Amino acid sequence: MKDRYRPLSVKKQVLVVVLALLTASTVMLSMLYRPGSAPPPPRAVAPDAARCAPGQTTDCVGGIAAVIALPASTAPPKAP
Repeated sequence: MKDRYRPLSVKKQVLVVVLALLTASTVMLSMLYRPGSAPPPPRAVAPDAARCAPGQTTDCVGGIAAVIALPASTAPPKAP
């Protein structure tokens, strides 16, 4: 004997729609407002830095930044 198709009642249909909307809104809000994250602290306004004097390399606008880089690789040997 075949089981008869019994559609959901209107109350259950409304419950399913409400739960789906709540789930979707929770997911969207958790993506927009990351849970557990605090708002960023206010940024302090730095005073204007002076331009570098002759021979000065740090603590001024236009100072030197040290960069560590690998030496250039050698060319691969040519095939005979």
